[in-house]
Amino acid sequence: MTDALPLHIGLLWHSCLSENLGVGALSVANANLIAAATEKVGRRPVFHLMGVRGAFDYSHEIAYENHFENIGYKALANPASSLHRTLRQCDVVFDIGGGDSFSDIYAARRFWLIIGSKIAAQRSRGPLILSPQTIGPFHTSVARHAAVGVMNMAQTVFARDETSFKVLEELGMGHRSALTTDVAFALPFTPAQGKDARDLASGPIKVGLNVSALLYRRDLATGDRIKLTVDYPALIDALVDRIAREPRAELHLVPHVLAASTPYEDDYALAEELYGRYPAAVLPPRFSGPSQAKSYIAGLDLFAGSRMHATIAAISSGTAVVPLGYSRKFSGLFNSLGYGWNADLTCEDNAAVMTRFDAALADLPAIREQAIAANAEAQRRLGSYRTALDAIIAEAAARHV
Repeated sequence: MTDALPLHIGLLWHSCLSENLGVGALSVANANLIAAATEKVGRRPVFHLMGVRGAFDYSHEIAYENHFENIGYKALANPASSLHRTLRQCDVVFDIGGGDSFSDIYAARRFWLIIGSKIAAQRSRGPLILSPQTIGPFHTSVARHAAVGVMNMAQTVFARDETSFKVLEELGMGHRSALTTDVAFALPFTPAQGKDARDLASGPIKVGLNVSALLYRRDLATGDRIKLTVDYPALIDALVDRIAREPRAELHLVPHVLAASTPYEDDYALAEELYGRYPAAVLPPRFSGPSQAKSYIAGLDLFAGSRMHATIAAISSGTAVVPLGYSRKFSGLFNSLGYGWNADLTCEDNAAVMTRFDAALADLPAIREQAIAANAEAQRRLGSYRTALDAIIAEAAARHV
């Protein structure tokens, strides 16, 4: 569609440069969904991604023209900045908030940057849409008032789970809100060859473990509201040891945040440490992008992890998963899909999590069937977002010809 008229689409808090492949998964998947709606009306999508610059570049995973602008306080404060110029060029802006950053559970500086960017989006030529994301929690009245204020600037707010939708209703936003699921369920991947032929009961099986460096190295991270009831390093050590001792299992260490310059965030460096202690494990090379990571996870038989989009990569590719959730975004999403294997690290102890993991390992064929059913429900829910996108894009295209 190279001869078609362009439609300039802002993707706020999206990035194909982020070391966090979860942000990348959201960005690639949402761009693909929006592009499909854009091509239906005979227009050519031109994406303007705006987020935090990282050291990666997997923009090739978006098969459409795309550009990137960094978001920072200086750029927000300067109406003449390239960020503001980009926003003024956009015919519609989709803000995904990095998936879970529209909350004050993280550092205050991050929250107010999220708020400020939504205000700046009013400079665009079209409406602001909050794409599917976790809404809240908002622990202070100041945060709640700020959140309500910017949501009133949006045309539509999409919640990716029932808990978030309930928050929207409690904040008086139900009239402009809709319920769907996480867009990363639409992230493309390459299915694994021979996976369906494996004997999940007798083995051999491939078991993946994603360890969050952010949670493992809590002494290096400050300024958030994450409160765990487990001893996370001890839990990870127990899980690694349990998988390593399982006769039918091959352990795969699967990093999903590749941030070499930020020690408390770098899953890969931590995976290397664990690999040094368990050399029989498999440590894949650094992934080049979120679709490659999902394709790798698709080849596993059981997966456990604390990076939510690594667990979504599992369940959306037919892999049984035990999410190790550190916030309500995990329970909200997986419970919405009728999948009951989430381990809640904010209220369970190490023994309860290990019991849950052992139960999954013991009944793997049934757990995989439940994962497949949950993915089917997610795909059904994504249908409502696709339908809404068709209408939003058709309106934007009619306004800007």
